[in-house]
Amino acid sequence: MTKFTIGASLAVFLLGAIIRAAFTTPTATFPIDIQYLDALIVMAGTTCAVVTIYEFIVRKYPDTAEMLPLFSGIIWVVTFSSYLILRYQDTYQTSLSILVTGVFVGMGWWIQAITTAANARRTHTLNIIMASRTSTEYQTQTRDSSKLYRSSAIPQDLAEWRVNPNKDDFKYIQVPEDINDAINGTVYVLNYFEFLAQGIKFRDLDDCLLRECFCSILAGLERRGFHLIIEAQKVDPRAFEGVIRLAKDWNGESIVEKHRGNPSSAPIGPFYPDKDGMEKILNAKKHAQDQNGTQPELQVVPGPN
Repeated sequence: MTKFTIGASLAVFLLGAIIRAAFTTPTATFPIDIQYLDALIVMAGTTCAVVTIYEFIVRKYPDTAEMLPLFSGIIWVVTFSSYLILRYQDTYQTSLSILVTGVFVGMGWWIQAITTAANARRTHTLNIIMASRTSTEYQTQTRDSSKLYRSSAIPQDLAEWRVNPNKDDFKYIQVPEDINDAINGTVYVLNYFEFLAQGIKFRDLDDCLLRECFCSILAGLERRGFHLIIEAQKVDPRAFEGVIRLAKDWNGESIVEKHRGNPSSAPIGPFYPDKDGMEKILNAKKHAQDQNGTQPELQVVPGPN
């Protein structure tokens, strides 16, 4: 849209300037008052200049994008008003100079404040990234998660058990320690990314820097924690909403949001444990009770009379 505006306003400016030059001769007569053409030329030139500067500032300082349209509008109004005052009300030149100076000083201060806050945010974000690299707890939880689920996903039954362990379906379950540690590690890392997502949402963390560092990690995390996220949101729809938002922003789509209605179609890879292994885990205590209950009892054989 901005490129179209720049092109259209530039075309109007050049066309108006050519027409204006053609009717500067004494014998030429313009069909309307020439001052209207002059106003159109100034408006088009001002629009072209303001939008071009807007594009440059947004690309150079992306953090200014939120309020820059307002300041661009103010600059456009001040510039066009300056033309009107200088042409028709030159007695207000002193007031005009004060207005223009105030606007540009205020805009410069605003841009400096925005860039200073952005630099502080990037520094804070970099410290968090480096802290995750040196945190013993984070590295331990990450290793526990990826040890079993690097290329596989957590089954739905285990995800449901993690969220609602008191359900009757799980009264005979006995989860091996390594699987339990892997699930806890996955939940830990999911919560870490949820923290990052909320920090980005409230502009405390730098989105671009985190995206470059963690976008591929988040894709794998959402895949292996697919059912964990779905089961958690069944209990509380707000759970891991930041993780889903980040997945859409960083990777273009969220497999949780896309395949929530039909989880079997989600491209999350094989489950660990598989179907047979999951059956053994779900009924581990029952099998143990059955084995203990079927052991033969000692028979007392009476001796001879």
